[in-house]
Amino acid sequence: MKKIITLIILTRLLGCNEKKVDYQLIASFQDNSVPELQIEAGDSTKVLVIVPHADDETIAGGLVALLKDRGAEIHLLTLCAPGDVRFHELHCSASKLGIAYVETAGFINNTWDDIMEDNITFWYDHKDSIRSVISNKINAFGPDILITYDSEIGGYGHPEHRISAELTETIFRENSGNADFRSKQIYQITLSEKLENFLVAKTPGYDLSKRLTGSDGLPAPDVAVDIRRYWKTKNEAARCHHSQIDILRRFYIVYDDRDEENHINAFSKEYYRLVSR
Repeated sequence: MKKIITLIILTRLLGCNEKKVDYQLIASFQDNSVPELQIEAGDSTKVLVIVPHADDETIAGGLVALLKDRGAEIHLLTLCAPGDVRFHELHCSASKLGIAYVETAGFINNTWDDIMEDNITFWYDHKDSIRSVISNKINAFGPDILITYDSEIGGYGHPEHRISAELTETIFRENSGNADFRSKQIYQITLSEKLENFLVAKTPGYDLSKRLTGSDGLPAPDVAVDIRRYWKTKNEAARCHHSQIDILRRFYIVYDDRDEENHINAFSKEYYRLVSR
């Protein structure tokens, strides 16, 4: 009984804290100078999302939902083994976003302690194997559009984010003169400068990743996507990941119903670095 009462109190306290979110301030972090995405997509368009972890697909949930709304066929390649619980969460999320097919490669998902000690030997030593899986999926599916994390720092500094994006970009660039290589664009997830400072610059892996890579941080966005129409879908997909819900809340990937309008208006855009050939 005491545990139940404690949980109720914590829930109410968290609810009070959420009400203090300054959505007006967050809205000012959007960069209106970034051009709005102009993209042609239809029933013949193929899109491949390449990310390491179950729940990463939700970060680009607005763009994915937009492309699906326009008729695109969307596949998801998740590189790490998700485990039974996260496997079911992943498929729930994919169904909400309209992703037609989910493939998981089963690679090692390092603990955060290992990441902070830069002890991710598998991902450093088996890049050829990871690259082969990505390349095989691209060749088999033939996507027009690829969606990944950024290849500079990996979102908030996660090396598995960065390496998966690096390998995808390498494959893409090496095929720049290949007429049989269908992919023409990579949309790499990034943020406006102010949102970067607000959301990720103070996370534990961010400074470590900057030191390891020599990067200044996330790449500047080339395009912005107005996702207000698709936020409900993105929120529903993110809520499938029950085991990761606290992390997703921390990065404002989910919202409570009472905050819906303010949240959608404040976080109205997704930002992407565009890599073309």
